[in-house]
Amino acid sequence: LFHHARRLDDLREEHLALPEEFADDVHDIGKNIVGVVLGCNNFEVIDLGVMVPAQKILDAAKEHDVDVIGLSGLITPSLDEMVYVAKEMERQGFDKPLLIGGATTSKVHTAVKIAPQYHGPIVHVLDASRSVPVVNQLVTPSQTDAFVAENAAELEATREQHAARQRKTTLLSLEAAQANRQEIDWDATEIVAPNEPGVHVVRDIDLAVLRDYIDWTPFFISWEM
Repeated sequence: LFHHARRLDDLREEHLALPEEFADDVHDIGKNIVGVVLGCNNFEVIDLGVMVPAQKILDAAKEHDVDVIGLSGLITPSLDEMVYVAKEMERQGFDKPLLIGGATTSKVHTAVKIAPQYHGPIVHVLDASRSVPVVNQLVTPSQTDAFVAENAAELEATREQHAARQRKTTLLSLEAAQANRQEIDWDATEIVAPNEPGVHVVRDIDLAVLRDYIDWTPFFISWEM
């Protein structure tokens, strides 16, 4: 998908390219939400549809002389495609900011895998609601330099943290792991079958009781808390 957006006011005009879903990614949820959010903030959005090849995205970006290119994907193969697009932007001489977003993306993947492929600004946008402030800072001359520098510092810190974690992790070889497996005597082990197999609905449970069993980790990660 490719979006071309123009800020609709009398003072300035900006252009935003948001090619969201890639050639093998048929989902358009992220594209549609971003388009609505930007449209509600005085950006005109031109949508090229789904399953758009990388080169078509870049050709359209050149044709419309956009100020920002955005990539989004819902499935894992899109992560590799984002790396490829960043490499192609570098090879073809682009210097436009590149936005990265979508359910499979993360700041770590953006910092470690994508950012090193391209000299221009690369920003991981956590969700569609944050696209407007990010884009505004990228297209507002008085804010761009400070925002780009702060974002670059965050990506560098993320890379350093990732590298430190990798250094602390010592992985066993496959042979060593297999040799260290737990030995179970299945003949001497009693395996108790459930009294009532199947799905059970438990009603009238106080949420205060369940609260201690909730894993909040995905929630905290999603909201960067």
